[in-house]
Amino acid sequence: MATQVRSCPKCFQLMWLKPSEYELLDEETVRAKCPHCGSAVRFKLVSQGENATGPKMGH
Repeated sequence: MATQVRSCPKCFQLMWLKPSEYELLDEETVRAKCPHCGSAVRFKLVSQGENATGPKMGH
């Protein structure tokens, strides 16, 4: 899996997480620690639809 880019639900800053910085709980759920505020967060991976390949950066 590639780098995950998510916003923290607590401090709302972007978290750029390398594979060594998050844990797969199951096929759709990831657990990580926010590098800014230290909160433990979980998020679902998008596996279907146009955003399934990751965030679109640029144009």
